Amino acid sequence: MTGWWSVGDISAPWLDHVVRAGPIDGYTVEPFASTPTAVIVRVHLRSRDPSCPATVIVKTAHPDHSGSGETFRRDHLFYSRPPALALRTVAPCLHAHFDPGRREFWLVLVDAGPARHGNELVGLTRGKAHLTVAALADVHATFRRQAADAQWVPAAEPVDRRRLGELYVRFVEHFGERIHLHDLAVANRIVASVDAIVAHREQTSAPRGVVHGDFRPGNILLGRSGSERPVTITGWHGISWGLAATDLAYFLGTLDRAMRLEYGDTLITVYQEALGDAAPGSLESLRRDVRDSAFICLVNVLVSWGAAAPDPRSDELWLTLFGRACAFLTDLDSSRPAGAARSVMTYVDPTDESAHPVTPGGEWNETWYLDVADPAARVGAFLRFGTGPENPDGWFALGVCGPDIPTVVINESGFELGRMQSVRTETITATHVPVIPLAHVHVTIDAVGYAHDDPAAVSRAVGGRPVGVRLDLHWYTSGDPYQYDLTRVYEIPCMVTGSITLAGDGLPTEPIPIDAPGQRDHAWDGQNWWHIPWFWLSAHFEDGTRVHGVDIRLPSLPSVSMGYAQRPGAPLLALDKCRLVDADTDPDQVRSMTFALEPGSMTMTFRAVAQAPQRTESTSGSVSVMPRAWGEFTRSDGRRGVGWVEWNTGSPNL
Repeated sequence: MTGWWSVGDISAPWLDHVVRAGPIDGYTVEPFASTPTAVIVRVHLRSRDPSCPATVIVKTAHPDHSGSGETFRRDHLFYSRPPALALRTVAPCLHAHFDPGRREFWLVLVDAGPARHGNELVGLTRGKAHLTVAALADVHATFRRQAADAQWVPAAEPVDRRRLGELYVRFVEHFGERIHLHDLAVANRIVASVDAIVAHREQTSAPRGVVHGDFRPGNILLGRSGSERPVTITGWHGISWGLAATDLAYFLGTLDRAMRLEYGDTLITVYQEALGDAAPGSLESLRRDVRDSAFICLVNVLVSWGAAAPDPRSDELWLTLFGRACAFLTDLDSSRPAGAARSVMTYVDPTDESAHPVTPGGEWNETWYLDVADPAARVGAFLRFGTGPENPDGWFALGVCGPDIPTVVINESGFELGRMQSVRTETITATHVPVIPLAHVHVTIDAVGYAHDDPAAVSRAVGGRPVGVRLDLHWYTSGDPYQYDLTRVYEIPCMVTGSITLAGDGLPTEPIPIDAPGQRDHAWDGQNWWHIPWFWLSAHFEDGTRVHGVDIRLPSLPSVSMGYAQRPGAPLLALDKCRLVDADTDPDQVRSMTFALEPGSMTMTFRAVAQAPQRTESTSGSVSVMPRAWGEFTRSDGRRGVGWVEWNTGSPNL
């Protein structure tokens, strides 16, 4: 029997036909991914037509594939879906073709740009897991709202107990003593009773919807800086119409156990919130549906292992996923209360004040941030420094501003950041010392900065006049540290004392004493958030309440928000939402912002007093501009406060 149409059959005339832009003057083929059934390549196109894309992704059958063409049929069905089912987290399809008689199958997809496939053995950071679950919810919500357009989706195939039993016997024979005895006991129980488990699940009122069927990190493309989407869901060869919680349950069952125990319930909440008005029930009912569908983790591992070509290199993957599935099923049977991981994380490890080892992957970021806003002194200041993909050695940004003084800034990069968070260059000597971890940080800076009468000149790199800058400030913790559950970031409300000294024309001749509220944070993660827009705030109110929040605007995904509010002597309250609802901004400055907070149905309006944009230049010459300002906050109950806001404009350069 002849093989399937393959990437070796790609030609310029064929590309002219499927891309519909050209003519194609030339092309090159770059390997992208391969499975036992399919081959995926990136094709670089050369054309005089400006509408022709630079690259496309082509998926074809593996030429040696000898099994059923059902996976190709379902892939073709999915990418040929009605236009009403437009999906923001799936690559748009330029051309889809399936002819089983002629053994032809191909998909031509829009290339999202720089990205890499997830890897179950490497795992996901919290941030990437969060984005992945939000992407899944976006797909499920779209199909749920447009159910009338989804009649073409095939029904889920029933679990074949006999076939599953045969696969399980082969799996045990293959891996032998490498399988943990406890996992064997769990798997024995599931395989033996799978008919009863399925019957119970089918009798429930759990909502139905589209099911990806193999939703795990290996079928997720994780975008990098410059990618059109932070997450792209691939591998739709198992699409069906069935119990919607199946995909979420399988994804949770593929995660490392420690991460799932700590963060799994949060991911269930993220999924529920991302469904929005398409959520069919309560959070508790979703948890129950996930529990009822968890057995599919073990089923999918056995079926996928059985379909894969024998390869000792993949043994670690399947054995790991088998163990994680059994651990998931065990943990669901334990008495651990649902929702425990959703409680506010007030514990921060004091050792996290220090720098962290860089994790592999190329997206590592670590930053420290501190600010103060002193209305009595009529001055505000912020400091941010760290390392990242575009500045692996280090970058440093400082802003000092007020209504009566010019904006003074320091922006420098391309130096070695000391492990003790110190900066030393020809123009900067700065130290950041955690005197008492999580309780007291001392910052000293002696540097040459640049004063700008127009803050917009900072963003536009219009030269300012050199001035002397000296800071001697102490940040004392004044509330509970708050640990994000989305990524590795903690926020700490503070009171700040010390002095700021500026030397130059138009600047105060004496040191400025500081005694005012402030904020500091420390972030470290393998997720490069800097190319994603966000709106951030930190406020201290006259009744002693501290509020922090961030509204992250993800391309092609629902926005994400988080934060906290804390009254004196009261427990820290996590914010479910902190959304920007109105703003007066331009590319250089923030004049006003209004945020809506939940719980409590409260709004907070910010009015700027002074501007200090943060301009950061990478070692390659790329530039990011972040408008920042300090000023007055007014709550909907009339109480007033002071603090900082920032708007990350989403530069792809950092």
